[in-house]
Amino acid sequence: MHRVIASCAVFLLILPLAAVAGPTTAQLAARMAQRIEQAPVLRADFTQEKQMAAFRKPLQTRGQFTFASGQGVIWQIEAPLKVAYVLGEDRIVEIGEDGAAQVRTARDIPGLAQVGALLRALLGAQTDTLAELFTVTPAGTLDAWFLTLTPKPGLLAQAMREVRMNGSRHVERIYIEEANGDSITLNFRNFREDRALLPAERERFGLR
Repeated sequence: MHRVIASCAVFLLILPLAAVAGPTTAQLAARMAQRIEQAPVLRADFTQEKQMAAFRKPLQTRGQFTFASGQGVIWQIEAPLKVAYVLGEDRIVEIGEDGAAQVRTARDIPGLAQVGALLRALLGAQTDTLAELFTVTPAGTLDAWFLTLTPKPGLLAQAMREVRMNGSRHVERIYIEEANGDSITLNFRNFREDRALLPAERERFGLR
């Protein structure tokens, strides 16, 4: 489980303001739920930097993702290699550049359901789900919010020290500090909202 959470954190991904009256997690949950209801499909471009002690320069990737409420996330890496991951509730599908797909289910990877829930919660800023796994400290305002997430005792705390994220209508940045001192920084831009998935996206989620 420890290895699963640490490796899946790659898909994913700010310092808290001074002590001022900020939004509550319930207020943020309501705001994000309203956004998802209005636009159940969200697409955006991302850049990711993975900083590891063994390397002087961070490892960089870029691509785009599709977040679909009730379905999961399609995480498409465009460079330096082409590979896509479909992150569902009970399975992860890896699609190589040649189109070949490899499916991993909860039977193959214990704890997969929790990992999938974590990734969807981070990208969708689903504070109600995050509060089950982290101590959530909000700051800022509803239009410019910050979240500091401290893992609750358990397997997740063995993989991560802290997650810091910020945004407004959408999640704009996620910073993950891993337990071994490595870190991941994700930045998102060019958000596109939609009411429905594209045919190719439906096919990747296994929908007809």
